Parts: sequence; C-alpha cells; structure tokens
Amino acid sequence: MNNVSFSRGKKSVLTNFSATFNAGEAVLVTGPNGSGKTTMLQLIGGLLQPDSGEISIDGKKVSELSVKEQATLRSVAPARRSFALAFTVAQVLEFVPKKRRATHISLVVDSLGLSELLAQKVTELSTGQIERVSLALALSQEVQYYLLDEPFSAQDQFYTEAIVNLLTQIKKTKGVLVISHNQDALAKYFDREISLA
Repeated sequence: MNNVSFSRGKKSVLTNFSATFNAGEAVLVTGPNGSGKTTMLQLIGGLLQPDSGEISIDGKKVSELSVKEQATLRSVAPARRSFALAFTVAQVLEFVPKKRRATHISLVVDSLGLSELLAQKVTELSTGQIERVSLALALSQEVQYYLLDEPFSAQDQFYTEAIVNLLTQIKKTKGVLVISHNQDALAKYFDREISLA
C-alpha cells in the first residue's frame, strides 16, 4: 500500500497510509473500532477502491486486476460470513474449484476441528463453528496471501491456539494478514504488528 487515502463521506479513514506485507510472514493489524482495520483489508482485497494512492499485489496493481485475477493472488475471510442455504460443511469447502485448492487443505480441516463436522449443515452450526468454516474456506484456496478479518472473535482459547498454530504453519510459504482486537494475547505469535490509531 503506497500513500493510500480513503474516506467514507466526509470522514477520513486512512490518510497517506503506506505498508508492505510479505510472503513468509504473519502480520497482526490492531487498533480501536473505526481506526480503519477492516477498511484496509477491504482495500487490499479489492472490495473498496482508494481515493488516492496505489495498492499492488506482487507488483500488480489491484485496480487493474479483474475479480478473477485478484482471486488467484489473495483470499479474504470476512469478519462475519453467513450461510443462508443448508449446505454441508464439506459442500461449502468444495466451493473452491479443484484446480485452485491449496495442498494444505487437510491440515486446515483437521486443525480447525472440522473433520467431524463435514456432514453437518452450516445452518445448524454455532457462531464459532461458522467462523471456522469461513476461515477454512479462505485458507483452502491456493493463493499467495491470506487476509483474515477477526478470525478469533468467536473462538475459545483452545481454537484460538489451534488457529494460531495453523497460521504459523501456513505463513512459512504464504503471507498472512490478520485483523484482531485481542492484540495483547496474540501479538507474540506474529512477526510484526501494525497498530492503527
């Protein structure tokens, strides 16, 4: 992100913001509500367009990439994903085309405790389980960068640690960007922390 600015109406959310995220590292983005964390992730993910500045992924300007091209470079797990239709967990994970599925999909499913839930309908899951299915859907895609918005928000300590351990494995070859309010407990597990005021 190079000198990126973004406003909502008359409110400036990001002003001349620059940051670099690399493959092979996990970066934690923290800050109070309204500081621009989710906005930053949505800008990188191509869901929003900056007012000024430039965002690129592996040297390719996001603004010049189609949605399909962006999807080959990065994967996004939103803070809240709802499933309106009664697909099973296995069917949801099959939303990712075979040619775009990551080789670490089994590690993701096992680490997130989804193996025993594969036949269960997502409409019958708890909030924490849905969050893990959403996270698995994002992490199951073969991309270079994973953008995760509040992946720990509905998790107990056991699954928080499981997710941290999973991300530690994945970031050996991929870039992982995580937004979280729980910085005090999590910062030590990340290579860097970016705090938005």
